[in-house]
Amino acid sequence: MDEMRLLQQLGGETGLPAAERLELARSRLETAMAATAAEPLPTVSTARPTPSRSRRPAWRLVLSGVAAAGLAGAIASALVLVPDQLGGSTPPARADATQILQNAAAAALRVRDVDPRPGQFVYTRLQQGRDLRESWTSVDGTRDGLVIETSAAGSRTETVVPGCRNGRAVVLKGGRVVPGETERCTPAPAYRADLPTDAAAMRAFLAESAKGEPGDANAVGKEVLYYLTDSYLRPRTLAALYEAAATMPDLQAVKPVKDAAGRPGIGITWPSTHGSGEIVLVFHPETYTFLGVGGPAGGSAVLALAIVDRVGQRT
Repeated sequence: MDEMRLLQQLGGETGLPAAERLELARSRLETAMAATAAEPLPTVSTARPTPSRSRRPAWRLVLSGVAAAGLAGAIASALVLVPDQLGGSTPPARADATQILQNAAAAALRVRDVDPRPGQFVYTRLQQGRDLRESWTSVDGTRDGLVIETSAAGSRTETVVPGCRNGRAVVLKGGRVVPGETERCTPAPAYRADLPTDAAAMRAFLAESAKGEPGDANAVGKEVLYYLTDSYLRPRTLAALYEAAATMPDLQAVKPVKDAAGRPGIGITWPSTHGSGEIVLVFHPETYTFLGVGGPAGGSAVLALAIVDRVGQRT
């Protein structure tokens, strides 16, 4: 779903603001147009972090206005649904869980699309609790990657992530390669080009791949969490993931909330995870990009995400 289709859908589901808000929106738009009409367009940086995926863990993470008169309503609706920077402009204090995810979908469609090459790696730096985890995983799953884990106490471990070439991968023992030994394997790409790019197909995909009973919201929620934290998703796929997640039943907004790095945000959760194991997906309160995980179950924070050319490269 592109931006205009998303705005049309959201506009159809959202009532028009009061007359005074329409007038304020019109005034803001006219002021902005007058101020920028004679100015050259700014240079926009296209650099951005990108998400990653390693071999799938069992549960590692205890773990990103439009006219006048008759069109005035459309202008105000667009201003309400789309933020001044990225995502949506519904104030975080009033945004519900569905609106947060719809805003995140709009934000995803505004970032630069990067199509990784087979020889590249997805680099991820995550804070898990007080520990740090860095990983380099092969885009096509054929090259050896690396995971570096550094504890809060300062201990450091390095583990090779074997690539699968011609159906064979190196054998590990104690996290180290056993010289001369290989085993049968199937490539585990850090990037999947076959994931859905529209909400309906993504909903069906999540339901099929979720490990739980049909209709189990908690199982679907964990699938959403997995693809946000362990996979590189291109913009249309990421937007579809958020749109599909927005259809989960009984979502709840959580405010205020912080990720594992202490960054404040707005969050969403689902009823089946309530209690000691509650998981909260944390989003930036202005850009609606995914920050990490909060809640009683523990936290994580996405500190860096990038497509790189070699293991060990961080930028």
